[in-house]
Amino acid sequence: MKLALNGFAALAALALAPSVTGWAQSAAPTEPAPARPGFFRQLGSSLKDAGGQMIGVKPTGASGNKSSGSQAIYTPVSGAGKLPALFKTDNHQLAQQGRLDWPRVALTFQEWGTSISCWTVEARIWTSPSTSTTETFRTCANAAVTETDDLGDTAELNTSALWKGRDTLVGIRVPASKPNTGASRSAGPNPPSQPFVVNVSRPGLSDRAVDVALRVAWVSGFIQTSDLHPGPSGILTPFKDGRLWIAGFQPDGNRDR
Repeated sequence: MKLALNGFAALAALALAPSVTGWAQSAAPTEPAPARPGFFRQLGSSLKDAGGQMIGVKPTGASGNKSSGSQAIYTPVSGAGKLPALFKTDNHQLAQQGRLDWPRVALTFQEWGTSISCWTVEARIWTSPSTSTTETFRTCANAAVTETDDLGDTAELNTSALWKGRDTLVGIRVPASKPNTGASRSAGPNPPSQPFVVNVSRPGLSDRAVDVALRVAWVSGFIQTSDLHPGPSGILTPFKDGRLWIAGFQPDGNRDR
């Protein structure tokens, strides 16, 4: 009888062991959750590219126009220099919806080619259907696209974010209800129906043109960090602002000849 009781006690101990162990694990103190990352690290996580790169903070002292070790994103040549931050004061939500008409900017490439990374661009800035000014500047297709946070640190967009920016520009379509020049291009005041889709047969030239245009769009505030976040469905928010466009290529500016 005593042996039977001892056997029963042993079986009971074995049955209770897992629950006791689980209770001990649940009762053990848990480590505090990690602190929520800052804005740029969050953005970097959501825009991580295939190579695992993320948006990182550049060394203190890197500026918004020229990041450490890169070519300048905007170098003025002539004119009033109104293009930088031109669209920054707009209501960006209304701009995304295509509900703002002015200012408008037509970009004409004066010095261009796949053999050079830095292009010379003329911007005609329209403030009304009959009023415009021009300025000329240089920008580089591989210039770092950066933003400075409230601490003065400079974060650089990674490859994935840049591709999202390119897709945003190429995807813009001017609604038929708004004045546009269709498939033809001019320096304004009205944009073509597809502002950043250029009809060129030379390999790589259209890609290089969009790379240059993306830098102009960033410098002017036409496209911003918020435009690179995918929506709930994982798709970029449709961007309907047609106030910036590629007007054309100056024939004597071809550096590939």
